[in-house]
Order: sequence, then C-alpha cells, then structure tokens
Amino acid sequence: MSHEIPADSLRASDAYRLMISLVAPRPIAWVSTLDRAGRGNIAPYSYFQGVCSHPPTIVLGVGGRPDGGEKDTLANILERREFVINHVSEPFAEAMNASSAPYAPGVSEWEALGIESEPSTVVAPPRVAGVRAALECRLQHAIPVGEHRSGGPSSTIVIARVVHFHVADGLIERDEQGRLKAIDPARLAAVGRLGGIAYTTTAGQFEIPRPPKPAEPSSA
Repeated sequence: MSHEIPADSLRASDAYRLMISLVAPRPIAWVSTLDRAGRGNIAPYSYFQGVCSHPPTIVLGVGGRPDGGEKDTLANILERREFVINHVSEPFAEAMNASSAPYAPGVSEWEALGIESEPSTVVAPPRVAGVRAALECRLQHAIPVGEHRSGGPSSTIVIARVVHFHVADGLIERDEQGRLKAIDPARLAAVGRLGGIAYTTTAGQFEIPRPPKPAEPSSA
C-alpha cells in the first residue's frame, strides 16, 4: 500500500524533502561566477543535468534566498551571462559543502575557504584548480518557475551551452576509430547528492548492456 500525496497539499519544505530524496542520486554543479565588479563566487547546486549533446547544453535550477531575493550565483549569471561548472570528486567534497554556507552578498567563498582557482579558457569566471573536469558555460535562457511568498519566482531554470571542456589527464581514452570512450566512473570519482545530508560516489557501479533492436513484426 502506498502513500498518495497530492503535490499541491505539501508545504514547500516537505515538497523539497520529497524531491531531493526521490530524484536521486543527482550530479552536483559546483558553480563559479563573477559579479559585475569582478568578485568571485562559488556555490554548489544539485538540481542539475545535461539535456543536449549537440550543442552540449546543461540545465541548472537555482532557488531563491529564504526572503525571496536572488542568490549571488543567479544574479551573477544574469549579469555576466557565463559561468563554470566544476566537477566534484571526493577530494573536493568538503570544500564544496562548505561553500554552500549562506555567506553575505559580496563575500567571496574562494577567499573565505581558501579554494584555489585557475583561469578558464573561454569565459571570465575562474575554475577550481585541480578538479577532474570543468565545463565553461554561456547562458542561453533563464526561466522563472513557481512563486515565492514574496511574489518573485521560487526558482529559476538556467539553460546554458557548454563552450569548453576541461578534463584531467588520464581520463580521456579513444577507441581504434578515434572516438572518445566513456570515462571510467571509478577514476572520475564523482560525488552525487542524495536526500538529507547524504552523498554517494561512483566508486561502485554495475553495468547493464543496452537491449538489442526489437525484431520487426512479421507480415501475415
């Protein structure tokens, strides 16, 4: 027997707990941006996914502040129209989590937490030094979603095109035709988000071969 829960009967906090518990595991976008004055910001978001390969496109959900105002990440993306998604592997999990603290607007998490940066190739915001991958992105669309009690949107969907990839040495391999192979999840050591304060990694996994093409129905 299951619990039947009409979505519109839930408080926002309860809907949030269901969403992060059931839509899991989720990849983590550790997003670095610059404000109009050139000050750096970095914060993690787990409403994140790749949605297109040609061109490479990602989608990112950025919720508002408790008072309904824009988070620095969204304000910076809308202002500068570019950002970097830094891959989170196990060695960076603690710094990623620490950067989610509600620092005051204008405070650089880079400086507060001692996170080392290095220049990006195409966009202005820096990337985290030493991460196993980073995606340099440019904003395509920003779509407000829902309604906060303050009257503004409860979240904004950011759709962005990936314009440059950084991948650490030793992760890229090609087959005999020169095509990229899938990166070994264990070597990538990605950290994923679960419900509550739980996380998971790609250290353990299993494979299921794709099914063959179904046979064509025979004609009578």
